Amino acid sequence: MGPSWSGAPGSRSTLAPEGHGSAPWATSAPTSTVSLPDDDAAPFAHTVPSRPAASGESLLGGGLERPLPSRKPAVELPPELLGASRSDPVVTEYGPGEGSSSTLVRALLVLVVLAGLGLAGYLAYPAFRDRHSAMPAAAVEEKERAVALLRRDDATSREQAIQSLESLVQTHPKYAEVQAELAVALTLQLADLNAEFDRLRRQSDQLKKQLDEITAARTPADWVNRANALRAQMEALAREQEPLRGDIDARRERLDAQMGTVRTAPEVEPAATVAARLKAQALYAAVTGAPDALALAQRLRQAELSPAWSLLAHAEFALSSGSPSVTVRSVSQELEALRSQDRTLMRAYVLGARLALRLEDTETARTLLDEAVAFNGKHELARRMLAQLPVANASGPTSEPVP
Repeated sequence: MGPSWSGAPGSRSTLAPEGHGSAPWATSAPTSTVSLPDDDAAPFAHTVPSRPAASGESLLGGGLERPLPSRKPAVELPPELLGASRSDPVVTEYGPGEGSSSTLVRALLVLVVLAGLGLAGYLAYPAFRDRHSAMPAAAVEEKERAVALLRRDDATSREQAIQSLESLVQTHPKYAEVQAELAVALTLQLADLNAEFDRLRRQSDQLKKQLDEITAARTPADWVNRANALRAQMEALAREQEPLRGDIDARRERLDAQMGTVRTAPEVEPAATVAARLKAQALYAAVTGAPDALALAQRLRQAELSPAWSLLAHAEFALSSGSPSVTVRSVSQELEALRSQDRTLMRAYVLGARLALRLEDTETARTLLDEAVAFNGKHELARRMLAQLPVANASGPTSEPVP
């Protein structure tokens, strides 16, 4: 049964359950009216002023203004219970750029590892590829002896080296270093043929100059006989030059075929083989005056343990290409430094003498040729070049060549 409401008809316009008539919240607002169903005499309730609410009281009544009970202080759980009660995954939020930077570092580390594995495979591939084709120790020793013969630079030693290398090529056709050294030997042979032809041409030019002087001066009294003798010498030189032309062409054809084998190289091979191929290609380009001669000489210089054959290639190109005097002087200085470091590389002496003759420095040429003959008495080209130089006397060198 619900609570009974107090208040008779015509009494104050308040509505409150029994026993709560004095509660502050039961007091109505000053203009509030309540019409009760059983109030037949007063269909419209009149307004009764109510007492004002006391200071500090709400119009809603004091019941709603009671202070709420104070909350108990928060209890902090131990870390282990706190961690156990958290079921959601922990999401780490990075600051601006932190997440992308970490990802980039991991990606770079992966790339470095992959690059290391690739490099290891690249370096190990030659050994893996040649594991069944290693050269016997005897073949390696024979190749080294042939290379030592090439350093002597005389025609006899070079021919012995060529025969030895050709025998090795027949026995071990896949021995790439032997193929390259054979090309080097053939190139040096071609270069000497060119040097001999150049010597004869220079001698013929000197005779032609003397003939022109005698013919123009018409002195001394026997100038006609002298002119005829000079013409006879020039004709003899021309007869010597003729077979040299055929020898040069034949040697060039053989060398070109050998260079085709040298240029056929795999993508990856040992460093020593790469250096041997570069040595052959650089010398070949230098002797034949190829446009890429200097670039190949530079690559050879980077591949050599110490610069030697790259400097020789540079000197050969200066001679075959007709380089200007400033270049010839620079190359001569390089050869001088090479001779001070390697006293037994005879090619450096002969090339130095040829460069000195290009500069018309006969005394330097004479000194270098004397040293070459002193180190290797079998060097016939050095002897012939030395014999062709003008005779030196107390008053200085003359312009008369030795016939």
